[in-house]
Amino acid sequence: HQRVKMDTLMVQAVTKWPQPSTVKELQSFLGFANFHRCFIRNYSTVASPLTSLLKGKPTKLRWTEEANRAFVSLKEKFTSAPILKHPDPSLPFIVEVDASNCGIGAVLSQRHGQPGKLHPCALFSRKLTSAEQNYDVGNKELLSMKAAIKEWRHWLEGVTQLFQVITDHKNLEYIKGAKRLNPRQARWALFFTRFQFTVTNRPGSKNSKADALSRRHDLSTEPLNPKRILPPTILPISWRRFNVNNNRNRHLLTALPISSMYPKVCVHVSCSGSTPP
Repeated sequence: HQRVKMDTLMVQAVTKWPQPSTVKELQSFLGFANFHRCFIRNYSTVASPLTSLLKGKPTKLRWTEEANRAFVSLKEKFTSAPILKHPDPSLPFIVEVDASNCGIGAVLSQRHGQPGKLHPCALFSRKLTSAEQNYDVGNKELLSMKAAIKEWRHWLEGVTQLFQVITDHKNLEYIKGAKRLNPRQARWALFFTRFQFTVTNRPGSKNSKADALSRRHDLSTEPLNPKRILPPTILPISWRRFNVNNNRNRHLLTALPISSMYPKVCVHVSCSGSTPP
């Protein structure tokens, strides 16, 4: 039971990790893998071709065939025991979450044996949609928590012990007791009521597992340019109806084109008193 091989769908976040093309991308992958080195037999030997590429603080990555074999081998080791433990419903779960500008990531873990080493049970990451990329930091972090719990709801819903959510965004500690929520947050808060869990803050520097999954470089291959949904002329900042029969308003309309406010004001000129279109 302790060495059951997991379905590759459970670890697709790692198995689909693309080949690094820059020094920073390789550091991100090794940072994630290094956290679990105590569970991988001969980790240093397996990862040696990769770590050697970082010696001397190079500015460019010189990928080799040997490094590629090590990269593939290391990913394969994440899919087999004892790296991934089969979830044990009798033990409390820990969900570590994180979000970046391009994606979200999470790790489902449990403590096994003595002195209670933390073993990952499943990994999750995905790219943010165009709409989600426009969320502020707090909402992106909240999204990562909601998406992770939904992904593993078959393990987390109805558990006999509280599970713990770990995030590097302190404000999420108060989400359950928040009084003022926007419609989207209110829907998510209602979803959270189906689960029994606590939220714990942990500094981002110590949240490396979920952080690395949320920052996979293939999640950010497309530019994160804001997308305009409606042209600004559809939603002017302010409306004001003028009656051109008023001399004062005639002078104001004449002066508008030279005013710095002109691009921000939509003026409806009417003699009949009809409302703006």
